[in-house]
Amino acid sequence: QPLPEGLKETVEKVARDYQFFHAEVSFPDVTNRGGFDVILANPPWEHNEIKEQEWFATRNTVIAGATGAKRKQMIANLKTTDPLMYKTFCEAKRTVDGMNHFFYTSGLYPSCGRGRINFYAVFAEWMRRALNDDGLLGCVVPSGIATDDTTKIFFQNMMETKSLISLYDFENRKKIFPAIDSRIKFCLLTTGSGRKPMAERAHFVFFAHSTDEIDDPDKNFSLSPQDIALLN
Repeated sequence: QPLPEGLKETVEKVARDYQFFHAEVSFPDVTNRGGFDVILANPPWEHNEIKEQEWFATRNTVIAGATGAKRKQMIANLKTTDPLMYKTFCEAKRTVDGMNHFFYTSGLYPSCGRGRINFYAVFAEWMRRALNDDGLLGCVVPSGIATDDTTKIFFQNMMETKSLISLYDFENRKKIFPAIDSRIKFCLLTTGSGRKPMAERAHFVFFAHSTDEIDDPDKNFSLSPQDIALLN
């Protein structure tokens, strides 16, 4: 049965625009073995949203400098004053909205595909799912992975399945990452897939300023799932 007219071209354009990645297609040998043995990553730390002022900062400084309802009215006026820019903005917004719709409704992100989507959270959920039963994920992510409301189900699952091995939390006061604010908190997260227990007790460090402090007995402690439940 022939494809509807234009469908093939539309699918190819969408694939180019969204840059879809299928691990099953790119790594069939890994998929056939049940998943990755190890994943090491520093995924993006940003919300999946259009920030109008940032988007227009290099395109239209007048719109970027406007505030609230006035800025939105100026954007709407582009439909007649600058149709190409308006079309480009709508396409960028559609990309963001489409991705969020996928995160919310695909069923692939039951723990982190909620609320105001931050890429690091959905990356962490996908990477953990991509491990084999004995695989390990080590990643650098904001400490919100353990403390934010939108990721609490993810953290709870790591604890309940005894797959969380360690979470080492840092403040960036010594500029481990020079390009980000010194108040930013991030962590080194090491976890298994959740399909089999990896650690009876997870190791934690909080408010470290350098990797040397990971071994500081005053900051290093371990907690079991029962301990977490008791504290909560």
